[in-house]
Amino acid sequence: MITLAACAGASQAPAPAAPPPSTTQTLAPLTPVGPPRDLTAMARQPCGLLTPQQASGFQLDLPADQLTGLHGTLRCKWTTTTGTTREIVRMLDVSPSVDSSTFDATYNRERGLPVFEVTNISGYPALAMMANTKLPICTVEIKLAERQSVSVDYEDKTLNKNPQQSCEIGKRVAAAVLTNVPPKS
Repeated sequence: MITLAACAGASQAPAPAAPPPSTTQTLAPLTPVGPPRDLTAMARQPCGLLTPQQASGFQLDLPADQLTGLHGTLRCKWTTTTGTTREIVRMLDVSPSVDSSTFDATYNRERGLPVFEVTNISGYPALAMMANTKLPICTVEIKLAERQSVSVDYEDKTLNKNPQQSCEIGKRVAAAVLTNVPPKS
């Protein structure tokens, strides 16, 4: 707020009208975590978060690529390419987070995004977010236990005319990922 006031004062322009509501801005309370899941083993093999059958069902090419993420964590990336140009049409990046408050930090940090939906997936608190409503890119984050979450980044260029649909598919991918995470013992 201080920055906005300073900018408005500097330009001598009247304060702008309130921004239009986002296309999806649901700030429902977070649901409690369902029966806790344990991502510990999956954090070392993130490509196991989707089975080959599930990946094929989402029209993703196999095999997936295991990559190094932030702070040495591992993540998994699936892509679908087209033709001889091998242009990426569809991309899925799944990043598990263990021993981290990533979900809570995301909830607090990303609330101002054009699309920020608080939801639940199969009984687990989840967030669906889009930084740009004109691009078919959605991030879905699910909290599976205290200090354990998984982030699903889904992009599908075939949805350019209906970019918000990427969040609906991202939520379905996140639900599929959830089925592959064992219960916490």
